[in-house]
Amino acid sequence: VHFACVLASQVVCQRSAFVFSVPSPPTRKMKAFYASALFVLVGVASAAFPPLIIGPPFNCSKLPPPPPASQATQLRPGNIKAVMAVGDSISAGFAMEGIRLVTDLLEYRSHVFSIGGVKDAYTLANFIKHYSPDVQGGAMGPTIPMTAGKWLDGAVSHASVQNVPDQLDYLVNALKTEYKDHVDFENDWKLLTIFIGANNLCSACSNDTRSSPAFFESNLRAVLNQTMTTIPRVFVNLVSIFNISGVWDAGQESAYCRTLWHNITTHECGCLTTGVEADRKAMDDHGAQYNVIMAQLAEEFAGYNNPGFTVVLQPGISGIDIGEFGESYLSKLDCFHPSVYANEAFTYLIWNNMMTPVGQKKSVPDIHNITLLCPDENSFLQ
Repeated sequence: VHFACVLASQVVCQRSAFVFSVPSPPTRKMKAFYASALFVLVGVASAAFPPLIIGPPFNCSKLPPPPPASQATQLRPGNIKAVMAVGDSISAGFAMEGIRLVTDLLEYRSHVFSIGGVKDAYTLANFIKHYSPDVQGGAMGPTIPMTAGKWLDGAVSHASVQNVPDQLDYLVNALKTEYKDHVDFENDWKLLTIFIGANNLCSACSNDTRSSPAFFESNLRAVLNQTMTTIPRVFVNLVSIFNISGVWDAGQESAYCRTLWHNITTHECGCLTTGVEADRKAMDDHGAQYNVIMAQLAEEFAGYNNPGFTVVLQPGISGIDIGEFGESYLSKLDCFHPSVYANEAFTYLIWNNMMTPVGQKKSVPDIHNITLLCPDENSFLQ
């Protein structure tokens, strides 16, 4: 987001729905330097990111329409009528696509693992659509940075866990207005994917209270309570977070990434780009605690046995070694956000989690042998 603010304009950031720290407006000389640096480095970056094939095509057999469901714990993919997402710039798809300068500053929501809805995108929304052809909510295109929600993707770039309640408000409003003729708010089943915490972790090395596990727990609990009380009939995917330090390891393979972090995007994720190993370790330690908190909260809220609401922890990407995945899994623009390849990998891993019972879900993927689990007529979302 800092990169977008510098190269585009401060206006995008000033219009954010949330309050956050923005660097001082760059001078004309600074903008010229940053822009020229980017042009010089484009050739290096383009050569550094070879195309990648993630996994098998989604060729699962179609299934007959399932019977109506009365319990959140007995949902088949075909029961879902709306897909939704909340989160940060990862769930908004910032800088996911290749080097095209101005256009690369967009959010490519259409290919985000949880909510992308364009044809042939490998996303959870499209996998659900395979079984529920009229499912609503998938993101159908790009947005400008800091857009406060579009389609049923409530994610906002630079958001932290404390910002998610506003995103839930956006989703409720969208369901009741834009989608009211296609989704029965009270009676249709909805899938909500929550992936949040990276921006909280970026200040873990500075003793910022907003990065503390206690702060994360308090705010995530509020998010789940709000979801349970304001959105009827919803299955919540709570996605664990991976070690952000792996982004640094992967980026060190590229001269472009190293130059970018050390000279241009030094504030994109403070604890990551300092170059200090202890700072990155602080992020990973906090991230591990976040994942424990998510597991505990998922178990707690599922334990309410609310027929119209459940939460399931999906740990599929928590054990990803981004360093092993390599720089092809990073944005070609800022070397920080996940690329479209990474989003495809996320899709397969979370989908397989959704097809696997609690207690048997994999959290350490074999990136060289990604397989696809297909449901049958008796399979429930798990």
